[in-house]
Amino acid sequence: MIINGVNLPDIDVADVLAMERYEHAHDNVAKAMDELQPEGKRQSELIRAQCTAVFNFFDEVFGDGTAKKVFGETVNLTTCINAYEDVIKAVNAFGSKLGSMYKSRAIAMNNNHRGKRHKQYNHYKKPLKPATK
Repeated sequence: MIINGVNLPDIDVADVLAMERYEHAHDNVAKAMDELQPEGKRQSELIRAQCTAVFNFFDEVFGDGTAKKVFGETVNLTTCINAYEDVIKAVNAFGSKLGSMYKSRAIAMNNNHRGKRHKQYNHYKKPLKPATK
């Protein structure tokens, strides 16, 4: 996936460790946003706190130093939120694609199994005899 012009590896939504890392980082962003106390703080402090949460997300999910590669020296809230949303959209798309793929495979396997069972059943079934009068 490409975020802010930087090519990042796709998150393997079928890998439990990758998903745990992603979910933990996602929860940390939500927690940081919930803990923001805007009263008495300057706008710049709020922007820095929110961007720092997103930076930490990128470093936790993709490895240390990723936030620096993706955002450079900028601390721009719009850029941070857009990049964060892009990752979430990509993960959701990968998850949907994976779910569809496994669902179609499961249906195919189930249909294949039913066919074999049906053939086996008919194989052992006694042939019908014509009715006698």
